[in-house]
Amino acid sequence: MNHPLLTKMRAALLDCVSSRDHSHDFSFYRSELLLERVRLFAALFGLASPAWILVDRWLLPEDILGAMMGLRVVTGLVLLLLALVPVKPSLNSARLRITALVVVVMGFYVFVEVLTGGTYPSPGLIGYTILPVLLVGVLSLLPLTILESSAMLALVGLTVFGTHFSIASLGDLGVLGLFWVLVLFIGFALLAQIFQLRLLLLIHRQATRDALTGLFNRGALLRHAAHVLADCKKREVSYSVLMIDLDRFKLINDTYGHLAGDKVLRAVARVISGSLSPSYLPGRFGGEEFLLLMPDTELEAALEQAERLRASVEELVVKTDSGPLNITTSIGVAVGAPGDPLEEVVNKADQSLYSAKESGRNFVVS
Repeated sequence: MNHPLLTKMRAALLDCVSSRDHSHDFSFYRSELLLERVRLFAALFGLASPAWILVDRWLLPEDILGAMMGLRVVTGLVLLLLALVPVKPSLNSARLRITALVVVVMGFYVFVEVLTGGTYPSPGLIGYTILPVLLVGVLSLLPLTILESSAMLALVGLTVFGTHFSIASLGDLGVLGLFWVLVLFIGFALLAQIFQLRLLLLIHRQATRDALTGLFNRGALLRHAAHVLADCKKREVSYSVLMIDLDRFKLINDTYGHLAGDKVLRAVARVISGSLSPSYLPGRFGGEEFLLLMPDTELEAALEQAERLRASVEELVVKTDSGPLNITTSIGVAVGAPGDPLEEVVNKADQSLYSAKESGRNFVVS
């Protein structure tokens, strides 16, 4: 049997390797953060590139100054477009924007090295020489997974290698020194990105997950629901809401104790989240009440899902210090048309839930 600490470390490592096991809400939140930072860095690079022409006039010979000025203007414009053109938040769009930032900056580096014949022999041109190191430093400020980071950092490293290979300067001591510093910074960037991602995951889970059940807490559920309902309205599809309430839960707490009540809540939460579509949003709405938001779901499918949940809860046997405990749940179902406010549909589901309780409990009512 695995030691709990080793299991926890393995889960943390898998969280940092890829985004495959990240929740949809965290991936959306991370994509927003990545796009925001990429826009900021692209804007900074985009403004600094043409502004540096003043320094170029002082450092560069006349025969390449005109070409360098044109290169700086074009690079600056492309980076500013990258910063200003909006994009819908998603991990794929964030990855594409990060890749574009790396490609544009490293493309500028390649042209400069080829244009000058290599900046490394001239101490005055060290700003050009260490541009890849600066870019790696920028990437270290992005909460990327190990796979995402490795791809971006490999792109930087291979570009530097290919550039100096093409101008036959790989054996120069200045270039070897650049590679050594670049490798150190790549290692630092990888660690920094892992630490950021892990911390971001922990903070996000604490802020959005109910500590007892692991489902969305009420605030996070409603915030994420706003994005889901906006998408339903855009696609002109209905959505359904299930209000799920445990029957006689106060009696369970009074008879078996609050620890047994906690076990019951966790068991029901596992049932609710265990066999759902990835697009569904389950959350603890308060006390012993749960809410399930199902986008693109009509009444018939919602009733079928509710009945499956009700039957699965009825089959549960929760072990307590006072013996096995059987539980039941009542479920209210309501359907919202595209654009219907969530509050109204939740109120309808709540009224249906009340009817289920009045009917004798352990019922599904719409």
